[in-house]
Amino acid sequence: MAYLFKQNLSCRQPKGFTLIEVLLAMAITAFIALMANSGLGTAITAAEQHEVQADMIAEIQLPLTVLERDIRHAVLRPVTDEYGEQVAALRGGSFNDVVLMLTRRGWDNPRGLARGDLQRVHYIMEDEELWRESWSVLDRINEEDSQQRTLLLDGVTEFEITFLDGGSTNASRSDIGGEWVDDWEKANLPLAIEFSFQLENFGEVRRVFSIPIP
Repeated sequence: MAYLFKQNLSCRQPKGFTLIEVLLAMAITAFIALMANSGLGTAITAAEQHEVQADMIAEIQLPLTVLERDIRHAVLRPVTDEYGEQVAALRGGSFNDVVLMLTRRGWDNPRGLARGDLQRVHYIMEDEELWRESWSVLDRINEEDSQQRTLLLDGVTEFEITFLDGGSTNASRSDIGGEWVDDWEKANLPLAIEFSFQLENFGEVRRVFSIPIP
């Protein structure tokens, strides 16, 4: 009777893992950890890239906003330059020294200075940099009269500007009618202006800004 009791106890003793089972479990655990680490690294890299992209878009958005405000507030007001010659209210082109010059209204006057709400604005490309120059005096005696100069964009490898002329039609380029031309030297204002430029480490940026008809 005692022999049977001892035999039953020996049968109930738990059985341990074999070496193969332990190695297999370790291998599976290592594989899962490797996959998780790889996925985590990919997610972190993607998040960092998205953050860099978002920062670049934010840096570009401000210059585009300045461009849009100037163009949408353009008015048909020619000016007299420092040589006494009359210059059109709006003129420009990609191959000119000044890619765009215009007169704009709606210039804020928060300090209540003795001046109007018109401003003369020039956009200039120099050494892959887009600059904005402005004057509070429209009919200038000299080039430096009340001039302000601001760097809007750098790293601009290519720059193009075109103007929508409403005097003719070209349905292939625009749904609103008109023909896109490379230069503008007319007495009237174009219907819209299109900008296209290449930025280092970002790519192509293209925007079309319409000019409201008064």
